Amino acid sequence: MSELTTAILFGILGGVARFLVDLIKTYQLKKKIDFRRFGFYIILLISFGAFSGIIFGFAKQLSFLGGYAGMDLIDGYYKHFKRKKFKIRLDFTKY
Repeated sequence: MSELTTAILFGILGGVARFLVDLIKTYQLKKKIDFRRFGFYIILLISFGAFSGIIFGFAKQLSFLGGYAGMDLIDGYYKHFKRKKFKIRLDFTKY
């Protein structure tokens, strides 16, 4: 098996582990579980896990941890860019 395939598989495995942890947390909080949303969530976790596994594909352990933390990375980027407002100013009078 190639290194890329191994990195993808361990990233997906990390994403699935993250899904199971989140499912257990939700169950312990005794919240109602909407399995349609969890189905979409696991697809997101698997895809982000695969991409993070490729990015951190130096070793199997890093691919797994990248897959586990993949959604946190995306969530952190989203929160960071959501807070900032971008203004693009085009001033052609100077040229």
